[in-house]
Amino acid sequence: MYRYNDKKINGHYIYLDDSRNPILLPCLFARFTQRSQLRIDEHNTVDYETKLKVEEFNLKEIGQSASYKICNHLGRFLEWIEGYNENSLVSLSKHTALPDEVINEYVNEFLIDECSKSEAVANQAVNSLTAYYDWLFFFFKTRKKRIGIKSAFRAAARNNNKSELAIKYLLPQTRELLYRESSSLLEEIVLRNGGELGCRTRENQGFLLHDYRANKKNYSGLLTLFKQFHSTPNKPYFEYHLSSLYTKYGRARTLYIPRYLLEKMMLYYNTERPSSSSNHLLVSSSFNDSRGQCIARSFGSDTFLKAKKKLLHKCEIAPWRYSHIQKVLEANTYHHLRHSFGTDLFYELCEGQNKNYESITTASAVYLETARRLGHKVDSISANSVTKTYIHSCGYREKLLRETVNYD
Repeated sequence: MYRYNDKKINGHYIYLDDSRNPILLPCLFARFTQRSQLRIDEHNTVDYETKLKVEEFNLKEIGQSASYKICNHLGRFLEWIEGYNENSLVSLSKHTALPDEVINEYVNEFLIDECSKSEAVANQAVNSLTAYYDWLFFFFKTRKKRIGIKSAFRAAARNNNKSELAIKYLLPQTRELLYRESSSLLEEIVLRNGGELGCRTRENQGFLLHDYRANKKNYSGLLTLFKQFHSTPNKPYFEYHLSSLYTKYGRARTLYIPRYLLEKMMLYYNTERPSSSSNHLLVSSSFNDSRGQCIARSFGSDTFLKAKKKLLHKCEIAPWRYSHIQKVLEANTYHHLRHSFGTDLFYELCEGQNKNYESITTASAVYLETARRLGHKVDSISANSVTKTYIHSCGYREKLLRETVNYD
């Protein structure tokens, strides 16, 4: 997909697919918004006779800067949709009919959690996407969308306003405390997948039971790894191919599952997992229509929120028990487990090659291996900022370790 702000001819943003064909509705919206500098504005009033809430839509004047920001944020959203997953039902051609959950996933899980965007940027995205989908609702009678920042991500968004990047890092012992607050093996495995394997919350859907074939290669499913667990008692790690169907940018990668974590997965499969025909290891245990189906993409984020609340409550009622550990903050999110795994990996690779982490560049073997293990795009324009983030976090990691070791 391509987007650019055509000032000379059209006077508004143009959005094109990979064949350079205009994506019609977004282009029409940009023309309406930037040429007229108007937006559809929703007002909620109360009918005095029926006492019922009535939604009214009017045209509201906005400035040139506001119209530009709205269309710029829309372009970023469309780019995210394009890279969502090539085999899913979420695509550019169907973006007008997306459920609210997917749009809110972009604002919360992607912008705030993964990209560490500030509350101001997240609010701009909400405003922009609301303007677009209200325009679709008003002129084309599409379904009304409810878009906003979830309460679970509000603290993280506010924390992203700050310059301190190292808050993303959680020490291994801090992660263990969070794991202990799990209510089930399912929840513990999902949390450990983030902190011990570097999985994104949605990548928890990619743990498949049966062997499969992709790109003319055969890959082992977890049932095969369970057999290897018994036949190789001294094997410390087990390689699992995470399919591109479940990863960001469609970049498949190898996960190295520690023996103790694979054992927990096996125990979950044999004792806790509901009876299900699903090929996914991790399935819902809820007593509703979703029982036995693959867990939701946001399950990791939701589970982390519950564990964090439990731990924060314990720290509040018995602070002396936790005074020697790293402080867990309201702003911490599931993605910080993944970032912590990446920081530890980055740090250990530096030590293994006897290199100072501050000297690492995007061309270094340390960075390239870290990127490979995490499924990062090494050729992206944000590669350098990712490296700097790990360098900052390595410094914070050392500071935290000194503080906990020297605690009296």
